[in-house]
Amino acid sequence: MLLVAACAAMVACNNGKTTANNESNDTTAQDTAVADSAVYEGMTPGADVFGIKYRVALAEDSTNGFSLSEAYMESETETDTVSNYNGKYEVVKKNVKGKDNTYYQFVLGKDNEVNFLVLNDSTLRMVNSDFEEPVAAEGMSYDLKLKK
Repeated sequence: MLLVAACAAMVACNNGKTTANNESNDTTAQDTAVADSAVYEGMTPGADVFGIKYRVALAEDSTNGFSLSEAYMESETETDTVSNYNGKYEVVKKNVKGKDNTYYQFVLGKDNEVNFLVLNDSTLRMVNSDFEEPVAAEGMSYDLKLKK
């Protein structure tokens, strides 16, 4: 019982986040937390970095489990830092600008959540905290595409 309490306390303090450098980019290990998963990948623009590469694995069962990797990229191929998150995502149904949409909401820690609009069976689009789509300039994308 004490061991379970100690593990729960460590997880609570860490908020499900682990950080590693670019040498630990093993995506297979990340997906083991979410067996039988749908995997989406894509790179979004970043303010102080080349971009932010996302890899999201969603459990294809009723658990709503997820594994999310967030890699801050120095260039198209060089990774600065990687953060990995696991947990349960929430499915949010919301009417935005007169259109009924489905969103996935991932809580990545205290005051840190990421929302994605389900565009179709193969595309998720990052949206803001008000569930509004970003205005993308030419060459910029906020979409994650289904990989498996």
